[in-house]
Amino acid sequence: MSERTLTLAQRRNALRAHSAVQRAELAQTVDRIESRLGTVDHGLNIVRRYAAKPLLVTGGIALLAIIGPRRLFRWAGRGAVLLTAGQRIMRLIR
Repeated sequence: MSERTLTLAQRRNALRAHSAVQRAELAQTVDRIESRLGTVDHGLNIVRRYAAKPLLVTGGIALLAIIGPRRLFRWAGRGAVLLTAGQRIMRLIR
């Protein structure tokens, strides 16, 4: 085998290895992006589901006006804590 052929073969192998590393990195990046977009899609689906029910939206606005934003956010915070605790307890039970 000539010197040039050997050099080209080594270069080709190095490029193949580099391409394999780049493909793996790209696959990881795509997985992270898909995960984030999946979360966004889930949120949008929830918004669409509730936006299609004008009575529910109107009731939520009325509740906000009657109770006030501070108290509503305080209740929402407590509800989130209780929901998270409940989910953790359910995971432990299973």
